Amino acid sequence: MLDIQLTDAKIFYDREGNAQEVLISYDIFRRIQDLLEQLQASPEQGYFWSDEWQSRIREGEADIYAGHTLQVTSDTIETALDWLDE
Repeated sequence: MLDIQLTDAKIFYDREGNAQEVLISYDIFRRIQDLLEQLQASPEQGYFWSDEWQSRIREGEADIYAGHTLQVTSDTIETALDWLDE
């Protein structure tokens, strides 16, 4: 995931307060470049990087870390379906 914060960039403003230039580290530049290359290679996957999908991914990861998971086997499928309905 591309996790870049505003604090990772230095924004230069003109006298009227309009942003004119942005300075970022080479590391941040490379991460952005890698993302753009991924999107060019698979443009149909661009939705994954939307704010909505990234929020869903973070929620899912939080559930996993919190232990809100259930390992499902063919013997426990009914238990899993009941668990999902909770």
